[in-house]
Amino acid sequence: MRYSFSVTRRQYARIPLILRSVGIDHEQDPILRPKGFPVWQVFFGISGEGDYYADGARFVLRPGQIAILPPHASHGYRSTGGTWLLHYIGFDGLLCQRIMAVLGLSEAGVYEPADFRGLLAHLRILEQMATSLDADSVRHSSALYALLLDLSAGLRHLPDSRYTEAAGMEKEMILYLEDHYGEDISLDMLAAQFRRTPEYLCGIFKAATGETIFRYLRRIRIHRAKVLLMERPDAPLREICEACGFRSLSYFGKVFREATGFTPQGYRLGSAAAEPGKF
Repeated sequence: MRYSFSVTRRQYARIPLILRSVGIDHEQDPILRPKGFPVWQVFFGISGEGDYYADGARFVLRPGQIAILPPHASHGYRSTGGTWLLHYIGFDGLLCQRIMAVLGLSEAGVYEPADFRGLLAHLRILEQMATSLDADSVRHSSALYALLLDLSAGLRHLPDSRYTEAAGMEKEMILYLEDHYGEDISLDMLAAQFRRTPEYLCGIFKAATGETIFRYLRRIRIHRAKVLLMERPDAPLREICEACGFRSLSYFGKVFREATGFTPQGYRLGSAAAEPGKF
């Protein structure tokens, strides 16, 4: 389950830690974000394992371990095989950076906590608050601080490995896809852009992400389509389709439904509220 929280500007100005999201037993899809994510994230390994990288370091996240990811840090993660279940929290706040530094939690990486079960108990409290009508931002902040305080006690930073040249190339490809998803993109175009053979680009991309270049590109396009459907409620579907790089309205409808379980119009009309979403 995934829970999201919103706060007003006034609340943000008054509360030092702001809880943004909680995920419980989340089956993690492959993610690659060269530009990072806007809030702090902490992941808790529950079952399976996955590769995790951040700011030039690479780790393996296993059950009983946690991963810390500062905002805007270039990162990615993917299962090393089979189902990979994680719990996670996302948070920010005016004093968040200072609090994380004081607690010794400001460095990206994978850690082994002294009391993993105790941390899971904190997460269950946050989950209960997410479904309670009585919980508010102040209580969320207090419960989040208690979790971080316990997390900082007896934490051991696990060793990492460094990237190869191929990893830098793959990150550049992701940035290119994110900036040009609305255009026609072909393997030959990418080969010319990065001065490598199509076979080389396909190989390093699949090795790094677990996906083909065009499957990843399709995920970017679907994500952008979901955003535009909500931001432009009166825009024709064909306009959304073409803005996201799809040249066929029927194909757009087909792949959108495969990815989300909804038609584009059904998503726009409110079905998105029932969608678990991806973090």
